[in-house]
Amino acid sequence: MYIGGQFMGIKYDFTFAELAIDFLETGDTTILQKIAELEATKHIYNHATNFNKDHMPASSTLELVTHLLTPLENHKKYVPQVIRNIEYTKEHIVSTGISESIALQFLPKNFTFTGTLFFTFGYDIGVAFGNNCSINLAHSIFSDSNKMSELKYWAIHELHHTGFITLEDVNMFSLDISTRKDMAEIIEYLTHMEGMATYAPLSIRKQENALNTFSDYITLQDQSLLDSLINEYSDIYCYFKDSPDTPLVEEDGHKLNILSDIKRLWYVVGAHIAETIDIHLGRDYLTSLISKPSENFIATYIDIIRGLKL
Repeated sequence: MYIGGQFMGIKYDFTFAELAIDFLETGDTTILQKIAELEATKHIYNHATNFNKDHMPASSTLELVTHLLTPLENHKKYVPQVIRNIEYTKEHIVSTGISESIALQFLPKNFTFTGTLFFTFGYDIGVAFGNNCSINLAHSIFSDSNKMSELKYWAIHELHHTGFITLEDVNMFSLDISTRKDMAEIIEYLTHMEGMATYAPLSIRKQENALNTFSDYITLQDQSLLDSLINEYSDIYCYFKDSPDTPLVEEDGHKLNILSDIKRLWYVVGAHIAETIDIHLGRDYLTSLISKPSENFIATYIDIIRGLKL
């Protein structure tokens, strides 16, 4: 098993992915229990039980692992991909520290990582929970051997999340929501968090000719499409923000889906907001907003746009 060292505070742990390979190659079900006891598994279990209950039902870490890795015949085909991705990650991410060094450029200067980046099999693309994050080496985004750099870019994305979550802990939204004000706070937080994490790899993607390898960055290059999405985002945000005391109704959940799953508005519009603040007010100002309520992130952008129109 390989557990990498640390470059600027973050640790790298490949144990989940490597044990998953062992299980899929041997069929030894005792390995599932070993995986269930890993810190990496506790990490994704915590994420699943807090944020993904509908799509990832699991009453224990063993049940979660079994869900992710069985039936065996359906998952063995991913083994060559995961082996290749482990090798790439060790050589180009762990040994260079490039992903964490870039993520740190979009966090306050005094910030240091304290958690672990786990490399897993089967859960989401990548997720962050507390000061830890993970990357799913079996995900289809990482299946193309000609686009291995996606691993580097998504590591930047998830590492930035861990910094953001650590710094924004006191401003974390509640999942116990009943009014449009509650929903507006969720939108603000996730626009801020996902926007910053989407923006963080933008420069290196430009440098490495990788803007056309993921939909968010294709959208950010299409000004006409981006303008329409900004307008759509504004309509949804103001719908909740301008009527804070109005109780939520069932249809309001669809608006949240548009922001995330359907059109990824808080990723692309959030990245646009981050870039606008970075250009006009500077990196230090942009990163200083992370430890403040996320409504400031959007309000700052609105002030910039209003000033440009004067």
